[in-house]
Amino acid sequence: MHKPSLTILLAVAVSTAGCTSMAKVGIGPNPAEAGTRTISDRLTDSQLAQAIRRDIYRDIPSARDARIVVVSFYQAVLIVGEAQTEEMKQAVSNAARNYKDVVIVHNEMTVGPNRTLGQRLSDDLLERKAGINLFAADNLRSEQARVVAVNGTVYLMGKLTQRETDRAIQRIQALDGVTRIIKIVDVLPETSTT
Repeated sequence: MHKPSLTILLAVAVSTAGCTSMAKVGIGPNPAEAGTRTISDRLTDSQLAQAIRRDIYRDIPSARDARIVVVSFYQAVLIVGEAQTEEMKQAVSNAARNYKDVVIVHNEMTVGPNRTLGQRLSDDLLERKAGINLFAADNLRSEQARVVAVNGTVYLMGKLTQRETDRAIQRIQALDGVTRIIKIVDVLPETSTT
């Protein structure tokens, strides 16, 4: 698969500029902070999710009537929504796995009819509340996490320390409407404060 030219331009900009100054603005990695999410990471994830979604709707005709959400965070792909059949759900997984940049695919689609607009709006509200709750939390790098809500289930994605993961789960559990939390988290080592 070809990467769009914007990613190439960013890579050239990073390689020609000083790493220290680029790290401070979030484009290059900062060696002092393991797991820092860069602009390049964000672009890669956004482009990956769009490409997978495009391929699903182009190559799987039955998916055009389904509600499918594709999220990529650190190249871990989460797929949620509804599939009419188990075969369609598997075909959607296969479409995501065709990309060499995909690290892992979590297909959490349910097999059954599409959810109503009211149910989707309720999910959107819960997702926004969870995101705001994480952003407002002390001792939690919220830019390292992403939440997706479907039918009361909140998926926590990211690269966090165990302490940050526990803190995020605690914050999400406190929200009304959360029935369960699924972690899709790479646990980073704790940094020393000496």
